[in-house]
Amino acid sequence: MLLQILRKQLDESTFCPLCQASMYLVEAEEFEQELEFYECSHCHHQVFQNNQRSCQCENCTSKRKKLIKEARLEEKRHFKAKEQYELSLDQLSFLHKLFLLSLLDNQVQEGQQFEEFIDWEKIKYHHITPNYYFQSQLINQLIKDNVLISKSFSDQASQFYINVRLDGYSEPSLFSITYQLRQWFYENLSMGIPFKSSDEVKNVLYVVLYQEIVQFTQHYCRTWGIQISGNKGFQSFCYQLLDSLAVGQIYYLIQTALEYLYQKKALQIRNENFINTNILKKTLQQYRERTLAEKWETSTLPRPPNIPLSKMSEILFFRFLGYDESIFFQPVWRAWKKIEPRLSFYSVKRCMYCGSNELDVDYDAESYVSLFCRNCKHQDHYFTK
Repeated sequence: MLLQILRKQLDESTFCPLCQASMYLVEAEEFEQELEFYECSHCHHQVFQNNQRSCQCENCTSKRKKLIKEARLEEKRHFKAKEQYELSLDQLSFLHKLFLLSLLDNQVQEGQQFEEFIDWEKIKYHHITPNYYFQSQLINQLIKDNVLISKSFSDQASQFYINVRLDGYSEPSLFSITYQLRQWFYENLSMGIPFKSSDEVKNVLYVVLYQEIVQFTQHYCRTWGIQISGNKGFQSFCYQLLDSLAVGQIYYLIQTALEYLYQKKALQIRNENFINTNILKKTLQQYRERTLAEKWETSTLPRPPNIPLSKMSEILFFRFLGYDESIFFQPVWRAWKKIEPRLSFYSVKRCMYCGSNELDVDYDAESYVSLFCRNCKHQDHYFTK
């Protein structure tokens, strides 16, 4: 701004709206036009009458640049959204459906007021999944897949709309999405299924049980102020253990190994380059090899009651699979023998008349199965005895 300053006088009765410092009353001239404005004595913020000019101080310039950047980002996302394919809710993976229900179930309640978006800042420290890193991975993947769309257009967006189709319609309400997910997970498979095959459910069962193991490990190390997390190597080893041991037995091995490593001062405060994770994995491998060689019996620890049970674990283990705490006291293969036949049946069921899988099912594993086609109204009845 090319101004000729004629007079500049400190006015101690006027304060800067940004930093509260006293302001100068400036009398100036531009192109033979008289001009009067205030200028902060500290941050140089300028206040003009009737907003006739824009301030060029560092703070205001930064704000304008940010607004321009957000406007460009909004325009870019607007055109990008038109090009992107909108997934149907039933096209999401079983894991992502489970995660969405874990996010929404406590938030969306009939008869209560709620927003039509997910406010991640408000709920990110809730016990949605067994551990925070896993939770972050899932939310970032849904953003990447365009399932979650930012409500604002800033670089640090934390409020998201769910971008899916439901029953062929775009932009369904949050209540409609939650209602459909509850039907899939809470209605004993009688109102449709959220998985493509029983193997998909088994894979997610392994994933969530592994995350429970990581949660236990982190909880135990936190009492010593020591960092630890999972990595691919530790996950592969835990999957091998889950094939033959119960989660409670793995808890016992981890507790024993961590106590030994802590006494030997082998653990570092920070888990840089997964040093603590790798030391723990190596120690567990040695314990396991010695246990098998000498035919030791591995003790079982109950799930510690002071570790919060995540919403995801509660839905998967107790609501969807119909298990209780015994899921932690037996190997996966033994639990899966009871779970798998029913899931396999539901994943292949079809109407014999029209081939539709839009069926209402009355299932009693001990005596009968009845199928009612919602498409053509055909009924099939099977007796299992």
